[in-house]
Amino acid sequence: MSPANPAPESSTESLPAARQAGATEKTRVKARVTAGAPDLLKALVEAERFFDGSDDHGCSLHQKILAAIDTVKGGAA
Repeated sequence: MSPANPAPESSTESLPAARQAGATEKTRVKARVTAGAPDLLKALVEAERFFDGSDDHGCSLHQKILAAIDTVKGGAA
């Protein structure tokens, strides 16, 4: 009969490999975000245009969109 919770096999040996895999995944995520920055910027600019001439110009959502545009422009450069 096998135990309900078997002990992990040589967990200390897989730790460096797990760290490397985690670092690789972070690099991939960063590359995807950087590659998507122009599309994100375009979407944010289109959203900001909604507020031009509206009564909600300067509301908290508009301010957040403007801040996000600045962040994406800074991150994409």
